[in-house]
Amino acid sequence: MCLSTVAISSRPAAASRISNDKAKATVLLGQINRINGRVDALGQKYDEVKIKLDHIENQIRNTKAFVKMIKQHVAESETQLRNDAIFAFVTNGSALANNPLFNSDAAKVGATNVYNQLAEGNVGTTLAGLKTYRIELTQERSILAHEVAQAAYATHVAAKSFHEAKLLQAGLKRTLGQVKGQIANFIAAAEAAAAAKTQGALRDAHPGNGGYPAPPPDSKANIAIDEAEKFLGVPYVWGGASFHGVDCSGLVMLAYDAAGIDFPHYSGAMYEDTARVPLWDIKPGDLLFYGYDGDQHVAMYVGHGEMIEAPEAGEVVHITPIRLGYGFAGLGRPRA
Repeated sequence: MCLSTVAISSRPAAASRISNDKAKATVLLGQINRINGRVDALGQKYDEVKIKLDHIENQIRNTKAFVKMIKQHVAESETQLRNDAIFAFVTNGSALANNPLFNSDAAKVGATNVYNQLAEGNVGTTLAGLKTYRIELTQERSILAHEVAQAAYATHVAAKSFHEAKLLQAGLKRTLGQVKGQIANFIAAAEAAAAAKTQGALRDAHPGNGGYPAPPPDSKANIAIDEAEKFLGVPYVWGGASFHGVDCSGLVMLAYDAAGIDFPHYSGAMYEDTARVPLWDIKPGDLLFYGYDGDQHVAMYVGHGEMIEAPEAGEVVHITPIRLGYGFAGLGRPRA
């Protein structure tokens, strides 16, 4: 009786434990996807701010150069004004009757009128120019102050994004610490099922073609893929765009730059700069975007159901099966 009771009760207990593990695996997988997605989005936000900061810093350099030029004009005008006034005084001094400074009624003539009579010809022109330059100088100094404030704010936003991502990655590390044993198996099974679903979607999109398109005739796509594959094994680095380290948009930017196509270093801008492509028309060289309007992540399709990407901090550039599930926003094809 006792043995029977124990045997019977162990089944519900085991089933309950499996059910709990599955539920926990589902929750953890959702957390992992959300954290990874947020970290990727912050990385691209960092890239976007860097683009803006570079633009602002260029504006600051131009404005400073313009301010310097105006200051030079002001100094030249002031010097010219002094010279013109002296010249007018000296040349009019020989005709006492015509020069208000030497006129017997000079004491009755207002200082403004005296100066106005001296300020003939070049003096008047110089005064007008000096006034214009001083107004421009005031305006440009105001613009410069605004640009400097913009640069400071952009720097703050970039630092904040980086700091927030670090905190999220620390949280992800704690979450991954719970992915053990049977829970890890359930998560792996869920990811494998998602990959199989993606492959099935490709096959459905390309019936009779083994699910994959033929290599494209577009040589620029081939050049871009070849260039991207040179970065295999290169570590992910925030804002990176070199063989020392790249991020997702940095990898794609460098790859297509080798093919003669310019992209900004930001996935959201790449999304805007590419033509939307349906899944059934996917070709090697097409870009896969994730997040709202592609602002989270970008990868490049290399054919045979695979893509190349710079995934996230702590990993390296690799080729992996394409993902059409969590966060997928759509395909984009370079317009050139």
